[in-house]
Amino acid sequence: MQQAFELRQGRWQLTLAEEDYSTSRQLAAECDGFIADDEDEQVDDIERSCVNCARRRWLIDAIECTFL
Repeated sequence: MQQAFELRQGRWQLTLAEEDYSTSRQLAAECDGFIADDEDEQVDDIERSCVNCARRRWLIDAIECTFL
């Protein structure tokens, strides 16, 4: 899974293209650390997606995974 994430300034980051969440969904499907965030915090229609994980943090141009 870490292949899609890049370590930048000590943070594992995934760059997303606009609202294309296909990579985010694939990564979350394989992740043992996925925890669904509150429904009102979810942005993808498919629940199991990195962008819907309680362990993600939004950055300006990416998301950070706090599980990795």
